[in-house]
Amino acid sequence: MTITRWLALRPLLRSPGRTLASVLGVALGVAVFVAIRLASGSALAAFSDTVDAVTGRANLQVVARGDGFDETLYTRVRAVPGVQAAAPVVQVTALARPGGFRPAARPDAAPDAGGDTGPRYDETLLVLGLDAFVEAPFFRMELASGERGERGAGSLSATGGEAAAAGLRLLAEPRTIAITRTLASRHGLRVDDSLTVLASGVPTPMTIAAVIESEALQQAMGGNVVITDIATAQEVFGREGRLDRVDLLVAPERRDSVRAELARLLPPTAAAELPQGRTKQVENMVRAFALNLTALSFIAVFVSTFLIFNTMAMSVVRRRRDIGVLRALGMTRGAVARLWLSEAAAIGVLGSALGLVLGTLLARGALRVVGRTLTDLYLVQQTDSLRLDPFTLAVGASLGLFATLGSALLPALEAGATAPGATLRQGQRIESQPLPLTALGVAAAVSLALMVASALWSMQSHVAWGGFAAAFFAIVGFSLLAPGATLAMSSLAAPRAGRLGGIEAALGARALREAVARASTVVAALTVAVGMLVALHVMVGSFRRTVDTWITQTIKGDLYVEPVGHRTSGSATVLPPDLVQGAREIPGVAAVDTYRATPITMNGLLAFAIGIDLRVQRDFGRLSFTSGEDARTVLGRALEGGGVIVSESFAHRHRVKQGDVIALPAAGGAAQVRVEGVLFDYSTDAGAVLMDAATYARLWNDDRTESLALYVKPGASADSVRAAFVALCGPERLMHVTPNAGLRRRVLAVFDQTFQVTWALQGIAVLVAVLGVVSTLTALVLQRGREIGMLRANGATRAQVRRMVLVESGLLGLTGALLGCVAGVALAVLLVQVINKQFFGWTVRFQLEPGIMLQAVALMVVVSALAGLFPAQLAAGRAAAEAMREE
Repeated sequence: MTITRWLALRPLLRSPGRTLASVLGVALGVAVFVAIRLASGSALAAFSDTVDAVTGRANLQVVARGDGFDETLYTRVRAVPGVQAAAPVVQVTALARPGGFRPAARPDAAPDAGGDTGPRYDETLLVLGLDAFVEAPFFRMELASGERGERGAGSLSATGGEAAAAGLRLLAEPRTIAITRTLASRHGLRVDDSLTVLASGVPTPMTIAAVIESEALQQAMGGNVVITDIATAQEVFGREGRLDRVDLLVAPERRDSVRAELARLLPPTAAAELPQGRTKQVENMVRAFALNLTALSFIAVFVSTFLIFNTMAMSVVRRRRDIGVLRALGMTRGAVARLWLSEAAAIGVLGSALGLVLGTLLARGALRVVGRTLTDLYLVQQTDSLRLDPFTLAVGASLGLFATLGSALLPALEAGATAPGATLRQGQRIESQPLPLTALGVAAAVSLALMVASALWSMQSHVAWGGFAAAFFAIVGFSLLAPGATLAMSSLAAPRAGRLGGIEAALGARALREAVARASTVVAALTVAVGMLVALHVMVGSFRRTVDTWITQTIKGDLYVEPVGHRTSGSATVLPPDLVQGAREIPGVAAVDTYRATPITMNGLLAFAIGIDLRVQRDFGRLSFTSGEDARTVLGRALEGGGVIVSESFAHRHRVKQGDVIALPAAGGAAQVRVEGVLFDYSTDAGAVLMDAATYARLWNDDRTESLALYVKPGASADSVRAAFVALCGPERLMHVTPNAGLRRRVLAVFDQTFQVTWALQGIAVLVAVLGVVSTLTALVLQRGREIGMLRANGATRAQVRRMVLVESGLLGLTGALLGCVAGVALAVLLVQVINKQFFGWTVRFQLEPGIMLQAVALMVVVSALAGLFPAQLAAGRAAAEAMREE
């Protein structure tokens, strides 16, 4: 081992506590980045794999723009020159459970929500309706009969004849299905067993006729894939006469020409796309969510850089005499700087390696939270399979290493600039160079000015990432204010601490001034951690109260009705007309609002076209518009002129305002409609275009209903109306009949769940900052060893020394918390008014609760004081004799 390596590694081994804190700080920063990237990447990769698996060998698709297209289009597509094979597909997502139908104890039970009211429908299945006669080129129907008996379901020894017989059974027998080997094994299912699926709330038993052997489909949606005959899928899920897509095989060299020919042939309800198009669309839809999580994960990395900076800077101060000896022996400035960078590199390598391991472990928990959020917000089905992405791991390791080296650069340069003469004089106190407070103040002012400029530019230019740039400048600016804040706190606290806590408290307060260069880095780390804590509390609290107000004031239906599994199946849900009409005739019902939606693509972005009863909304609802105009007036205009109203997020994404005319991709072609108002709406950030149900039926040739809202007459009992509607449904249809208050609770529960991962990220950032407090105070105690020893020699008790250090740690926490609260307010404004607005288009009413800041200050003072217990005990143990020997 060379002397340079020995000099770099020996201090790490001699100070295991300091080294461990530094390594752990880097590891946590890397871990949260890796965990979030792996979790979000795994969720999207699982969706992509599912798309690839259900596509088979298709290299071109005709996909529905909206709720399917007419099946007669299939024969025209198949006849296009260059199409080698074509397969029609009906694709539906549905809730299911193994076994036959068992009625719930109550017809209105919510089996998918759990409880003992009836059987649970826990499985989310992807149901593919395929035509066995044309499927051979796509290799999706690799079936085995799975004979009952010892061989059991999923037998790999089925002969070709058995597989053919299984395929014929799907064609010949009604309501038969093939399930994956994975699903069969999970529930112990065999051929001729039953699997009950929910179709528009109706439990429909399906008989298992075969087991799917395709390895690709074993992975798609965790193996939750079911194949049935296309006619069966159309019948069970109300898709008669409609297809969701046609998969095509074309020669690669002719794909572009075939696609161009299809573009001329296809109606507005369909488009020719590459199989990867759906994946790209989903990635675009969830990009803002994933980017926000990634940005939050950087906070822990940023905070850890302060910890490394402080560690390396304290190392320079403590080993200044060693540096002088090395310089006197001929070591150059560059060599000394490289020595310190080598030490930092060792910490970076160890921390990054540990961070990759921790990040992979954390990713499994993060995947559940992120996957559940993607399912709730974007209907991207959750996956439990973690994908280890080498690129993410490499970026995480590089991030930890470069962050460590970057934070150690200034201390390394300071070590290299140390003059050998001054360090060799015995007994002289060696302090770090004085801080350039004026220069730091100017830099802070410039950074905060750039924050304001970036925020204004982002809002005016509609450039989303400008908000993140503004947040970065805010964090840097307030971090640069930390030295001044530390000095100010020392000046203010020293005289008052002496009066309140005695001489030891005054000494603890004055110690901040004497070690401001090192203490201020801890204050900066606490500032960032507390700033994000306050900002997230303000942002989430403001958003939650805004959504709560929107639900309370705008969503005025007394009862909301949807079939169980509606959110999973979406527009494949259809309520029978007699049930809708029967709801209108229930005594006590004043009005019934119907709901029908279909996904549309405008300007390459996903949105939803929604049909509701605008007359009911005009007379009974309380929709709120961004213009402040009365809802009756806006809805009256839309009814008279056949216009539409758009959600605020749609208006933001498509740069639409009231009075504009937009072209909707309707079933009969592009429909020119006038925007009569912009609606406050927080149900989806994809954006929505709402119109009267009659207009929707005319444009999309679809008058079906997915769900209902019931308005109860004044004086009538909502419970009685609910009971009457449940009786109308009968035991064969499972329905959610949710009172207004229940809907509010459900929406807010989804909202709270969405932000669970953000609190976990913030907690880790606070933990890293606390590690900085422990590390810095420990190093300061060791640096001031002679001073503490002299105090002990002059009669200071152990308790007094402990109180001195605890006062110092408490003041560090107080300073960082107070500055962090100010930074938090600035960051909250950016999150609410800039980042949220540019990414999602929602108006969030900013509300600041002082109690949040009081809690943050109290929390950080207590946590910092607790973090000072070990350094305080270490200081109290300093012996007077040791100090006298050094003097």
